Amino acid sequence: QLYTCKYWAALGQLKDMQTQVQRRGALRASRSTAAQGRRSVVQVRASASPVAGQKWDYVIVGGGTAGAVLANRLSADESKKVLVLEAGGSADALEIAIPAGLTKLFRHPTLDWGLFSVNQKPLDKREVYLARGKTLGGSSCTNATLYHRGSPADYDSWGLDGWSSKELVDLFVAAENYSDGPAPYHGQGGTMNVERPRYDNPLHEEFFRACKAAGLSANPDFNDWSRTQAGYGEFQVTQKNGQRADMNRMYLKPIQGKRPNLTVLTGTRTTKVAFESDASGTPRTVGVEFSQASVAAGERYAAELAPGGEVVLCTGAIHSPHLLQLSGVGPGSALRDHNISVVRELRGVGANLQDHPATLYAARTDDKFDELAVTSQIYDKKQNIKFGAVLQYLFNKRGPLATTGCDHGAFVSTTGKGEPDLQMRFVPGMALDADAIQSYIKFAELKKSGEAWPCGITIQLLAVRAKSTGSVGLKSADPFAAPAINIGYFTDKGGEDMATLREGLKLSRRICEQSPLAQYITEERFPGTPTATDADLDAFIRKTTCSGNALVGTCKMGAASDPTAVVSAEDFKVHGVSGLRVVDASVIPRIPGGQMGAPVVMIAERAAALMTKGTPIAKGGKSGKTLVAAKRPAHPTPWRCAVAAATAHSHHPECSQPPADTAGSGVAVAGRLPRFAYARMSEAACTSPRCGL
Repeated sequence: QLYTCKYWAALGQLKDMQTQVQRRGALRASRSTAAQGRRSVVQVRASASPVAGQKWDYVIVGGGTAGAVLANRLSADESKKVLVLEAGGSADALEIAIPAGLTKLFRHPTLDWGLFSVNQKPLDKREVYLARGKTLGGSSCTNATLYHRGSPADYDSWGLDGWSSKELVDLFVAAENYSDGPAPYHGQGGTMNVERPRYDNPLHEEFFRACKAAGLSANPDFNDWSRTQAGYGEFQVTQKNGQRADMNRMYLKPIQGKRPNLTVLTGTRTTKVAFESDASGTPRTVGVEFSQASVAAGERYAAELAPGGEVVLCTGAIHSPHLLQLSGVGPGSALRDHNISVVRELRGVGANLQDHPATLYAARTDDKFDELAVTSQIYDKKQNIKFGAVLQYLFNKRGPLATTGCDHGAFVSTTGKGEPDLQMRFVPGMALDADAIQSYIKFAELKKSGEAWPCGITIQLLAVRAKSTGSVGLKSADPFAAPAINIGYFTDKGGEDMATLREGLKLSRRICEQSPLAQYITEERFPGTPTATDADLDAFIRKTTCSGNALVGTCKMGAASDPTAVVSAEDFKVHGVSGLRVVDASVIPRIPGGQMGAPVVMIAERAAALMTKGTPIAKGGKSGKTLVAAKRPAHPTPWRCAVAAATAHSHHPECSQPPADTAGSGVAVAGRLPRFAYARMSEAACTSPRCGL
């Protein structure tokens, strides 16, 4: 009876998700409309502030990925008072916790900022939607949960003392808790939880076979820095037992209400960093001004720093440079254009914006394979959530609800040299739109529209080491106005980014022409068979490119002698300003080849160690934790099932084969990933009679 009640409760929540989203959207729209007429008068009121009469050692602006890490680490010292100001709300929504809820998070009326670029001439004058999480945990609550660090060459290319790959690898390992370890280049005991995907689909293995037939090699671990990043395989995810392990859940939520020196205010929009001049004329940070949704938007409250206190901006690659500019720190001419007094001229603020431009390939599969599509496994023909999918997730935290859909794929060098420039993310489901983000949005609206979801496959294509850059600037001096975002796709002089995606489309076709996948496919939907020439493919790319949601670089680290640098690579302090640091994705000078969650957590952990323990960056900030686990034992028998291959065991509990001696492996497999598939790590087939391969 208890399980039945749990099932109906969960099913009701899942079914009501869209209705809740629509109601919140209507409420937010009405509040926004009412607020627009109240922004003409600005009054800073210290006495009425929810933090009146208090002074803070640290004011953390933004409770997202980096902000959650810093809130945890900085407040561990009971003598330090820490204030977190977050514009969004709590991260308790069901669509955040369940990985498949990703489809409902894009353009979410309360959990997303709803940002768009300015019109982009290289993209047929389109605006590009930029998904940014607006909640505690930030974009770690709304991303695809993929865990990638990039490659050693990414960090070595920064050319910054203390930031080489040899100095950073221990920091990645120390921050991580790899549930499927021990394993080389993975940590156990950290706070950022990482595990292997808990959903498997026969089409995943068919994709791998097709990749091999197309000439790609297998990669058993994309975060193993002892080997190249190139190859096909399974992507690790920031989940814990099948639930999203966002940074609010892992870092912030466990300590909220338990540390009296930590205050977290949600629904709080920081509008300005406040400065005074010290005796030498250097700007000194004294606090911030903020507004709350529960009061008139024209009122500002003040949060003051204690002597020696600091403001730490953790609002990401869009909002950190925007807030700096609103506060008078940035390119002087741009600030004066909006009648903002220049506190400190730094021309690099808002420059160097980088991202992963993305497009996709999609093909329709034969209707007889409909049940293989992840969408068909979640929804019935009337687009209601299936009983079995809910039960599978409710009791085992497995199945199609345990995936964001794109946790298998490949990294490829389309030029055949250097680091991979292309990421391929395979989805065992049919894209509804040639714009990958729009496809997710249509998925969320599917039941309302009454469409039947066609079965098929999709390969998301991302230029993960893009050369193009854009910028973040001001539209006005109104802090509630969205920033002017020039995403800058395909502005690189050599045309390399366009070539990467063009070759990605060609490679996707070649992979799908291989027999393992060709047997399922009936037609190519995107870009479509008439799209044959390079010019055709380029035109398709310009019409469909969307954001890979990996925005970085707009407050880049560098030496004070670098005119484009905003913060010091030694301590994250803003050049020429005291009491102000930036710790988030905006400080990354050159984008790594993978998703940004892991690098941002590493950076935040490093900043926290510096600020609390004085761990110097120039000396590498070594963690002291073991980097490489013991070698996996050799397999005494020639056969292995896929689970055995992934866990260094030569059997799985559901295989009929007798177990081999696994002493010393240190890994338990009971109940882990019940699948019998192609043993890609050993290139050997499982001989279990229950395995059809």
